[in-house]
Amino acid sequence: MKTIGIAIISAVLVFCLELQAQNNQVKLQKKQEEAERLFDQFDYPAAVRIYEEISSVLDDQSIYLRIATCYHKTGDLLSAEEWYGRAASKELPIEAQYQYAEVLMSNGKYEEARAWYEVHTQNAPQDNRSKKKLATLAHITEYHKNETIYQLHEVDINSPYSDFGPTFHREGIVFASAREEVAPGKRYNRTNSAYLDLFLSRYDENGVLGPPEKLSKGINTKYHEGPATIYDDGNKMIFTRNNFYGKANKKEDNTIRLKLFYTDRTEGKSWSKPIALQLVEEQYSFGHPSVSQDGQLLYFSSDMPGGSGGTDLYVSQFSNGNWSKPKNLGDVINTKGNEMFPFINQNGTLYFASDGHGGLGGLDIYQANLSPNGPVENLGAPINSGRDDFAFVLDHSGSWGYFSSNRPGGAGDDDLYRFTMKMPEPIKEEMPEDTIIMVKKEPEYVYTVQILALLNPKTVHKSFLQDLEGVLKHNGKDGFHRYTYGEYTGWGNALKTLEAIRAKGYSDAFIRKVKRYNELSTGPGRDVEGLYET
Repeated sequence: MKTIGIAIISAVLVFCLELQAQNNQVKLQKKQEEAERLFDQFDYPAAVRIYEEISSVLDDQSIYLRIATCYHKTGDLLSAEEWYGRAASKELPIEAQYQYAEVLMSNGKYEEARAWYEVHTQNAPQDNRSKKKLATLAHITEYHKNETIYQLHEVDINSPYSDFGPTFHREGIVFASAREEVAPGKRYNRTNSAYLDLFLSRYDENGVLGPPEKLSKGINTKYHEGPATIYDDGNKMIFTRNNFYGKANKKEDNTIRLKLFYTDRTEGKSWSKPIALQLVEEQYSFGHPSVSQDGQLLYFSSDMPGGSGGTDLYVSQFSNGNWSKPKNLGDVINTKGNEMFPFINQNGTLYFASDGHGGLGGLDIYQANLSPNGPVENLGAPINSGRDDFAFVLDHSGSWGYFSSNRPGGAGDDDLYRFTMKMPEPIKEEMPEDTIIMVKKEPEYVYTVQILALLNPKTVHKSFLQDLEGVLKHNGKDGFHRYTYGEYTGWGNALKTLEAIRAKGYSDAFIRKVKRYNELSTGPGRDVEGLYET
């Protein structure tokens, strides 16, 4: 009888333990489902807390990778490195190999990053991202050659929250910021901070930026605004805003798209009611605008299909009161990664941020000549760092400006940085009094639109040129006879002319960069008006 009783008690204990285990499993499953829901809604701060609870009782690589991703997305790269390292006790998925290398690169651990980039390259040979990173690591010292040219200065208006995306205003700068303290229910879950608004900081009599003031309620809403671009002597503005007007404007993954809005000053005073720019289909995001000095070209970032990768850079031309269908800037500038935050200066040089061209880690700032196959150059340190560096703007003088970065040592999150450029002074050498110094004059380059080139020395018939006025014929040193139109110091004006000429049917016309005083011609170009065949 005693034996039977013991058996019954044992069976009951086993049953209770199994039931408890099942209950624990159910609770764990519910926790994981909640963490996944928060992760899918980009609420990384809340999701990571639950994932870490789960990791304390469950040894699961997928959970470790979720935690690493949460910290990576929120900018805590040291914690992200720790959790990627835990996950790496087993073979990492291919994309995780790349992300782990990226985190190591941003944390300055170049040799460890190199090893993981090499692993990723072996497992994904068709993906050029790691190849570009390895090329950077092979010449890492080259990225520090400009450290004496750029001098960084503190900007006192930074807050503990995100401050980024400056654009010049006639009185100071306008930038995006999440600096407000708000109630938990009004916070942006992804960063656990306030939604972005646009602020204006004015210069005082000493040229120092003063306390930021929020732009009008007509510009700022309860969701994200910023960054922006201001042009036409401060009277026009295009800015980024969440396109949040009902369920129809959400993506299938429940994210809210970005859209560009236009506003101008009503009689030079207040900003008018913003109007959304109708560029292409509603279901894609458009942001980070920059307008050329003449107001004719709009550069921006978008995730619309047909690009090279994540987000690409595009340009749209203003014509007859509307912006044209966007044109992708091509795969010399755009990569499989993300290109964003374009800025076009008065000389037609494009500055932008990218995580796909190599660089020192995270987003780096690049400059590009927009001519076909023009070089893309990394600005190097100290403008770029191991963290995200982006939203570069340059004053008209070309000697100073601002950019944004989340590098360590700032006020918190993304910060604004001011820089000045100082070219190194030439080394002076003592010369004998009778020494003759030969100075080599550097050529001054211009842009011209080339319509055609022929080996036949005869002038083409006037009907072929369709009454284009101002066309010049050049007798080339290489035997070709070229027909060109215009001469511009900036790429933007040349592009405008090119589009007009192509609209007349000259589809093969293109922009050419030439030396002003030493063109390929044996002599100055001749106006074809006096050379037409009869």
